[in-house]
Parts: sequence; C-alpha cells; structure tokens
Amino acid sequence: MLKAKKTAAAALAVILAGSAGQAFAAEGFKDVKGDAHAAQIEKLRDRGVVQGVKDGIFAPKEQITAAEGLTLIVNALRDKLGLETVKLAGPSSYYTKVSDNAWYAYAFSVAHYKGIDLPKDIDPNRPLTKEEFVYYLQQGIEATGGYPLIKIYIQIADEADLTTIYQGAIQRSLIMKISQLDEDGKFHPKAVLSRGEAAAYAFNAVSFVESHQPVPPVSSESEDAYQAEAELTGAQAVSRIVTGLKLNLDFFSSNKVPAASGLFSKVADDAWYADALVIAHFNGVELPSDLDPAKALTREEFTFYLQQALEKSRQYPLINIKPAEFADDSDLTASYQGAVQRSLKMGIAQLNADGKFLPKERITQKDAAQMLDRAIAYADAHSK
Repeated sequence: MLKAKKTAAAALAVILAGSAGQAFAAEGFKDVKGDAHAAQIEKLRDRGVVQGVKDGIFAPKEQITAAEGLTLIVNALRDKLGLETVKLAGPSSYYTKVSDNAWYAYAFSVAHYKGIDLPKDIDPNRPLTKEEFVYYLQQGIEATGGYPLIKIYIQIADEADLTTIYQGAIQRSLIMKISQLDEDGKFHPKAVLSRGEAAAYAFNAVSFVESHQPVPPVSSESEDAYQAEAELTGAQAVSRIVTGLKLNLDFFSSNKVPAASGLFSKVADDAWYADALVIAHFNGVELPSDLDPAKALTREEFTFYLQQALEKSRQYPLINIKPAEFADDSDLTASYQGAVQRSLKMGIAQLNADGKFLPKERITQKDAAQMLDRAIAYADAHSK
C-alpha cells in the first residue's frame, strides 16, 4: 500500500496542471533549493507544467517513469503542438500496456498522433533512460515545426553506448542545447534520468520553441483529425516499421551512421525520421531514392515496405505459396505483387469483405497499425 501511494503521488508531479501560466503559491517547492535544476523546475511550475507531489514537494532526485516523462513533454509543448481541435483515439489502440482510463492516457495519445515513436509494448511505469527521454522530447520539439540547424557533428565520448536509432535525435538535441554533455564529454545514454534533469530538459525545449521560428511542417494527413482514420505518410510508416520490428544497424561495420541525404534526395539529415530511413535502407527495404517522406502511402506501398522489413531483417522457414486470387489483383503494381502475395499468405495483409485488396487506396493509421501488429506477431512466432 505504501508503495502504491508513493507511485501515485509521484505521478501527480507531472499531471496536466490546467491552463498555461496558472498561478501557484509563492513559496515554491521546498525540496529543490540547492538542486542544480531548481530554476528550471520552478519556472515550469509557474507556467503550470508541473505540480508538487504534495505540500510543495517535487522530488527532483527520483527516477522519472515513461508515464511521467511523456506527460511532462506534452504539457511543456502543448501550446505549440496544435491540439486545440484534435480528437484522439485511445492509446490502447496502439500500446499494449497503456489503458485508455489511465491518468497519462492523453499524453500517449498525443505522442502517437504527433509521430513520437514509442515502442508498442512500452511500460508506462518503467523508468526512462536519458537517451530514451531525449529521443522522445526531441521528436516532440520537431512535431511543433522544422527548425534549421547548423550542420555540425558533436563528438560524444561515450557515443558507442548510444542506441543507434537515438543517435540523430541526440545530436540534434545537443546542437539545440536541449541536453548537454558532462565535463568529460559524455552523454551517459543508459543512465536512468531523474525528474529534476528531465524538467530541465523540458524547460530548455520550451525556451527553444518559443525563441525560434519553425518552418511549418509538411503534412499530408486528412482533414479528419481522428488519428485512426488519418492517412499514413512515408516518414511515419518507415519509422513505425523500424521501431516495431526492432531493426538496427548492429551489423554495420562503421561507427558512424551514414547520412540520410546521401541515400534519399528529399530527406534532410536532421529530419526526425532520417535515422529510421537509413536503418530501413540498410536492412534491405527497397525505398525509392526520391521518396517523399510527407506523401501518404498506398496500401500496396506500405505492404511492400513492411513485408521486406519483415523478411530481410531475419530468417524464416521457407514457405511455398499458391498465388491468392482476389477481385482486384490486376490493379497491383507488378513489382509489389510478390510481397503482397506473401503478406496475404502470412496473414499480415487481409482482403476486405468484397475480396479486394485495394492496392491504390491510401492506407489509414489504423489499418497500418493492425498490419504491423500482425507482422510483429508473425516475427515472434516464426523467427529462428
């Protein structure tokens, strides 16, 4: 019971605290005096982003959980994320361990809607590492708009400890001065983040977006703001495939991830999805060099990319398939036919009630999520 009360109390520190700029008692938090991040914590408190656990206690040294971290990110950036008229699907549609009724449910729905790439099986109660929080926060910043960056490469003394897919976001975070290295030039990516340090990073993020003019993000989502029915862009699709199937570059001989712009003519190296495209490319996914990351994908395109990621990233028992006959098979692009057939055989893709695949129809977020779920289940059940 004591543990449950402590967990619930800690969660309250980052629950949405009403409208931005809400006034609080003048005395501030009692336990942040002398803390390295005291000023940032108090400023977030003054803005209504965080509240104390109870009786003016913030607990800056405690570990921050995924639920607290995502809520902190959404609260900090809420005025810039354009959420005023958005209707969101419940997070349980996308995350297996997130309840629609949880106090943090809204934050996870926003994260999914804004393209923050969270693992499907993310545990809201698990403490976040520094690299995880910075990765999610950086994507949150970039969801408010694109920001021009000076093309520099910051040397990180413990770069070898970084998870590959987080490297680009961490570099951009350092360039923007959202996060920092220690006096030895180390990032400490696997260290569990404290609530105080997370609050400091969130404050830096707020300061950055308020002092820089973003380039409006290109969006091809439908006018229907309901995430489940929105169309899926190439950037979103590849990012979710890479994350869902846990693709990486562990096999890559070079210590430095190749630049996305050298592979894709329409992709900037500092784009939030750049790393995912590079990882997909080197895992055998045949993405066109002129891929438009903002363009909505058709059902056959998404199926082709998902099937390649599934098959080329790991070994499966060989299967002999008899080509499925369906009402609109003549509408398939020839180069996609084999992948679509295998996807149908594996139970990943499905025909509609009329026996059609609808290859040229734009795929929705919901349909893509369901196909990715089935692909992950197939991988888990059949991988050697």
